[in-house]
Amino acid sequence: MGILFSKRKREDDEVTVKASEPENQPDVPVPVPEIDQSHLLPKWLNETQFEELLAANVAQFSKILGFRMKPAMAPGENYATLMLRISIDVELTDKSTKLVSFMMKIPHDTAQMQQMLKLANFFTTENLAYIDYLPKMEELYKAKGLDIRFAPRAYKLSADKEPKLANTVLMNDLGQDGYKNFNRLNCLNLEQSKFAIKKLAQYHAASARMIEVHGPYPDVFVLGSMGTNVELIMQFLEGMVGSFRTAFLANLKNFKNGESYREKLEKALGTLSNSFMQVGVVDPAEFNVLNHGDCWMNNLLFKVGSKGELEDMVFVDFQNPKYGTPTMDLIYFIITSVHIDYKLEYFDYFIRYYHEQLTLHLNLLGFTGRQPSLRELHIAVIKNGGWGLFPTIAVLPVVLLDSTEAATFENFMGESEAGTNFRNLLYSNKRYQRYIDRILPWIENRGFLEVSNFTIPLPKASEPAMAAESTPKAALEPSPAQPENQNQILDWLNVNDFKDIISQTEPEFEKIVKGTWKSATKPGDNYASSLLKVDIEAQLKNGSVKTFSYILKVQTSNETINFSDFNLFPKEIEMYGKYVPAFEQVYKDAGSPVTFSAKSFRFSKEVSAEYLLMDNLQTSGFKMADRMKGMDMEHSKCTLKKLAQWHAASLKYKELNGPYPPKYDNGIFSEKTAVVFKSMFVKKRNAFLAELAKFDGVDEYLHKLPPFMEAHVDKIIEDAKIDETEFNVLNHGDAWINNIMFQHDAEGRVKETFLLDHQVTKYGNPAQDLYYFIMSSTHLDIKIDQFDYLIRWYHENLEAHAKLLKYSGFVPSLKELHIILLEHPIYAAGTVLTTLTACLNKPEDNFSTDAFLKDDAEGAAIRAALYNNERYRANVERIMPWLNKRGLLDGYGEETTE
Repeated sequence: MGILFSKRKREDDEVTVKASEPENQPDVPVPVPEIDQSHLLPKWLNETQFEELLAANVAQFSKILGFRMKPAMAPGENYATLMLRISIDVELTDKSTKLVSFMMKIPHDTAQMQQMLKLANFFTTENLAYIDYLPKMEELYKAKGLDIRFAPRAYKLSADKEPKLANTVLMNDLGQDGYKNFNRLNCLNLEQSKFAIKKLAQYHAASARMIEVHGPYPDVFVLGSMGTNVELIMQFLEGMVGSFRTAFLANLKNFKNGESYREKLEKALGTLSNSFMQVGVVDPAEFNVLNHGDCWMNNLLFKVGSKGELEDMVFVDFQNPKYGTPTMDLIYFIITSVHIDYKLEYFDYFIRYYHEQLTLHLNLLGFTGRQPSLRELHIAVIKNGGWGLFPTIAVLPVVLLDSTEAATFENFMGESEAGTNFRNLLYSNKRYQRYIDRILPWIENRGFLEVSNFTIPLPKASEPAMAAESTPKAALEPSPAQPENQNQILDWLNVNDFKDIISQTEPEFEKIVKGTWKSATKPGDNYASSLLKVDIEAQLKNGSVKTFSYILKVQTSNETINFSDFNLFPKEIEMYGKYVPAFEQVYKDAGSPVTFSAKSFRFSKEVSAEYLLMDNLQTSGFKMADRMKGMDMEHSKCTLKKLAQWHAASLKYKELNGPYPPKYDNGIFSEKTAVVFKSMFVKKRNAFLAELAKFDGVDEYLHKLPPFMEAHVDKIIEDAKIDETEFNVLNHGDAWINNIMFQHDAEGRVKETFLLDHQVTKYGNPAQDLYYFIMSSTHLDIKIDQFDYLIRWYHENLEAHAKLLKYSGFVPSLKELHIILLEHPIYAAGTVLTTLTACLNKPEDNFSTDAFLKDDAEGAAIRAALYNNERYRANVERIMPWLNKRGLLDGYGEETTE
């Protein structure tokens, strides 16, 4: 459907390309007579709207001398949008003049277009791509020493005074730099096709690497512009595909042997919407990229040298970017844009060439995931080949049609007589018939006329768009065989044990139908416990079936560490059963309810095992942030606000109920557990220092780290001692990114934040929670640069919520809070040396505590790998000098370098 919104061939953009053309290429463009299109120019667009933009982007800008705009496309080339060329004469401060030229895309002022924008605002999507994502992709290559441009620079004009500016896309006019469209009627020759495929591979490689560097793509790129409404999407697709299907089949008799394909075509085209949906479903087991989404030749601008050589190519029209299989772009491009002399004969060659370039540029960018083999890529092309029918019948005929005033959005989509005549014109075109005569047997031979039996799944919003290589292998393998008793979850737990729990929350509960369970975490995400996701299907009294989802947490056995010595489960059971509800109650009593964690449950039967059973927050849309990327500012602020609310509640609870039990005086570190942690630090010390010595800027602080690591455990135990003359709260104690979950609204903003894992809760100064969270879990760009702001944000919320709860005790000023952080620095560098390594460890590395602590080659290799990765290195090279400048590495003794 992207061609509806594509930038058509500009009337003055045709060029004669000296690169080799097919020997028999009779398709010479017919000159289009000059037609007055001034009636298309928008009355609401004027020069004053560009003044701020010019002042910010044109050196020595003084004022606008002249402002001109005109349609940039030939009549009939614009379906749903109008492309304007805007020329502005600018006077500079030295009184000289300069011509500035832009291309602006605006929607046609039609009822159909307004309805389309209500379904999906393609202008918002395109600006997001141009302004937020494409520059980042280009930066990935710049970091590797390559200057690769993917698109013109785009700008956003303020819509404050003119709301219609919100639905525009404004770009530099690359025509001023020599970029041109090639004549679409001729399609691309071999050299041009290869040039475009190379650029597409570069773009796809950057898009795959983007996830590793910047995290998942937004839902509008993952789910598509229309989101998760399958019914609406199918209705739109059927409306669009249906009109083309009717006209195509009506003209089948005019194609070579066309009638012999009718039965297969009628069946295949009858399920074309399914094929359209299938290619858009993201399979995390496969290699995925951010597809351009409308990759055909009029959305490619080429720059040709003085001798006819190809110098560069950029993409335009990013209204339909879609995360998923790269075959989406590949099939679409080859079918729509390559000359028929090469389209089919060289098809497999193009796939191989693309694969070579993709592999080359993935490696160049440092992509760490599993790359597709050439065979796997060809399998994917075959798998998604049915998708190729859509560009064959709905895009290629438009590409090959001479310019005509009948080519309007109304005729493209409408059911009027004019619309029917226009679509018949598409398929009666002799140029298209020469193509389809050769394409039909080819797609039949490839099996692309087979009926799609694809069952459309319901898309899920806000699921991270991770590359396939980031999915742990274990998550892709089938669950272990169930025990002989299909209802037995663990040796002490049966599906039927959930009856009482479900009946407490569901008054219409009648009986349990069945239960399923599987691991709820990825390798490397939990070290002291195991989590199971348990789904119970229950029949209600009205006969309907409802699923109840829970997370069951049980203690992990460990060859090296006896976690029962740490008192983790008894403490966490008490936290969920007593303190979390009590803290929530103080806010209810204050008239401002706050929820801190998932609801927890206890089985009615006596159980000897220690366990926690909680609501599965994922069923309510909660998810964790990407721990290898770190939280952005919004998520960091939401977490710190929640911690401030928690700390304020802990103050009020103590004021009402007295001191906390002694078991909360210590976290995971105590005199009893010190020997375990000292052993761990001894084993990791040499590996850490060996890797750290390779980092930039290490000379200024490396000599301070051996004594720091030697004293680390003792200093934590010392810092844990309670001084009631200081400001103390009940710290969460383990507030890192995997223990925090977020719920988002429809716009992607954080709606709710929950704290998980209350097993190492610790009463004491708040420096523990603050350092631990910020150092481990925030994005590197804000971890240091915005540290003081984050502390202030926390403090504002702490004060506000202590006041809300009518807490009458001492709350430090912001200055006093900063002093507390300076006086209690152990969790600053300590978190960088411990928890941060876990945050930045890839899931597929399959970290285990047992292996990490082993005194053998495997353990040494794992310890070295924890520090020898670019994510951790980037963090250390920014954080450690900052800690050193603040004096947070001092006071542990000194070692001089040899």
